[in-house]
Amino acid sequence: MEHVVFYPALDGTPAFRRFASLDDAVRFVEHLRNAEGVSEVSVHTLSPVPLAFRAYYKVEVPQDAPAAEVPAPSEPVFDVPAPAEAPAAEVAPEPEPVMAEAVMAEVGVVAPAPSANGKKSLGFFAH
Repeated sequence: MEHVVFYPALDGTPAFRRFASLDDAVRFVEHLRNAEGVSEVSVHTLSPVPLAFRAYYKVEVPQDAPAAEVPAPSEPVFDVPAPAEAPAAEVAPEPEPVMAEAVMAEVGVVAPAPSANGKKSLGFFAH
């Protein structure tokens, strides 16, 4: 089994050396300590780590690709049964629709002015 010795090099940068056996690594550590005066040494065992690979797909849409138009189906795709009608006494009356301008006027919000083409816009999210 391989071993690796980590030690600081002469210029102070981290260094390492690999050895085929523990005995070779220990001899190198003795050399570092006795001949070069290096005492900050560590020895580690190198063992293989089992790996597994999985397929991974990433979908990307090009930025300049035109939006594809999807044709409307001629027949319904799903048949959803209509809900059973409730007795007339239990049905709550629906509130009448209120114009947005009326609600905005009630709370004191100024409606957006029409654009140069005379149409009102809902802003960025309407496009």
